[in-house]
Amino acid sequence: MKRNWIRLFIAILLLVPIGFLQVSIDYSKQVENLESSILLMPGQIAGSLILSGFKGLAADLLWLNIENYWHSGQHYKMLPLLEAIAWLQPTYIVVWAVGGWHMAYNIFATVRARTNSLEEEIEKKLSKLENKKEKEVIIKIKNEIRELIEGLARDYVKTEEKINEYLNFINSCFIEIDNLKEKIEDKEIYNLVKSFINIPMEMLYWYSNGVSFLKKGIAYNKDRYDLYFELGWTYYHKGKDYPNAVRYLEKAIRFPHPEFVDDVLAHAYEKNGQIDLAIKQWEKLLNTSFQTVAERAIHLLKTTGKFTP
Repeated sequence: MKRNWIRLFIAILLLVPIGFLQVSIDYSKQVENLESSILLMPGQIAGSLILSGFKGLAADLLWLNIENYWHSGQHYKMLPLLEAIAWLQPTYIVVWAVGGWHMAYNIFATVRARTNSLEEEIEKKLSKLENKKEKEVIIKIKNEIRELIEGLARDYVKTEEKINEYLNFINSCFIEIDNLKEKIEDKEIYNLVKSFINIPMEMLYWYSNGVSFLKKGIAYNKDRYDLYFELGWTYYHKGKDYPNAVRYLEKAIRFPHPEFVDDVLAHAYEKNGQIDLAIKQWEKLLNTSFQTVAERAIHLLKTTGKFTP
């Protein structure tokens, strides 16, 4: 028994550096637009734990590592561990839901939070930069990237097509600042601007990973509403991607589900311009705990064509 515990401890220690490498590989693929297959799968390493009869314990220990990484701000280390837990317990809905939420919401917000401090550092450097043309280019890039960051955090649509559009714009900013690399005497401002440009790329990276993680979860849990709803909500609320929100929320209501799923689908129909379907969806909620809201929604949709703010 003692040897099994030692083996488990060694396996967990080995998983962490493998995880670091996988994050680096995945992030490089995103930056370079590479399409090659994943080179390392943390879950494959964790398989040794299953053979030792420690499947549940292994997942619990990995969860503890995830909590530590999150609270210490080391969010990049979480993804391989979430993948490993999901591999160990693919029908455990919580790991998929929490993993997708952490990536699309929490890590997304954490990355965005670097905006103000980086911008302040750039402003300080700009005040000392003498070359007018270089200064104008940097200010232009900074303002455009700031606008993109705020838009992504607020109301920019994040469909796959739009994400590619944003990434192309971000890459053009990288090219623009790289053209100044040899001209700028203060190399620190160059590095600061590159870090600033990288913020929206990281935001899009984590949003996309959250969506992908939920889709993987659905593949293992096709006969439950939960992850269809989580993905539909992420598309609706975080992505403003209403066609995909409708698509997955419609799948969610095929299975036993709470009333709030129907409520969100009604809102999604409206935002997607499907007013008739939104009214029909609200009518399904007339004899439920949502009756008062449904009555008001139906009245406004029929008279003004708009209910959701």
